[in-house]
Amino acid sequence: MKAIAIIEHEHRAITAVIEGLRHVLAGAQAGQAPDPALLAAMFGYIERFPEKLHHPKEDDWLFARLRERRPDAVALLDALHREHEVGRDRFADLKVVYERYRADPATLPAFAEAVERYAHFHWKHMRREEEEVLPLARDALTAEDWSAIDAAFASNDDPIVGVPARKAFRELFRRLAALWPDRA
Repeated sequence: MKAIAIIEHEHRAITAVIEGLRHVLAGAQAGQAPDPALLAAMFGYIERFPEKLHHPKEDDWLFARLRERRPDAVALLDALHREHEVGRDRFADLKVVYERYRADPATLPAFAEAVERYAHFHWKHMRREEEEVLPLARDALTAEDWSAIDAAFASNDDPIVGVPARKAFRELFRRLAALWPDRA
């Protein structure tokens, strides 16, 4: 069940990026100029990792195997799959608002509000997965199921394009950690 630890770790990483985005925008609302490269890195991470790698693997591996073992959970899994689709749409909308903000900093309030909506949506979604789906999976899936799921999620070590991407993500997380020096 290594996949559960990986999923939970990935959820923490996604949360860190979204929290970092909220933190940067709070600073901008207080008059601090946000670092455009940091904002771009956060958006790049969200686009490349949770939206193109993490969520599809949940759908294709964890949810698919759980559907076979727990037909009574199909409605929950369908709802979470739809949330993945909605999340992609919300992220696309958020990118539009972000681009407007880049062109016109006076749109900061709309950008900050859009980030809050996106953050709330994702926290609710991840909590549902961790509190409802992962316990079902622990109980219902077989060792063979976990072997396949673990292998799929273990490959998440290499987000999209290999070592350069990992290096870029490490740099992003280093910069995010620097936002909260008193928490280190």
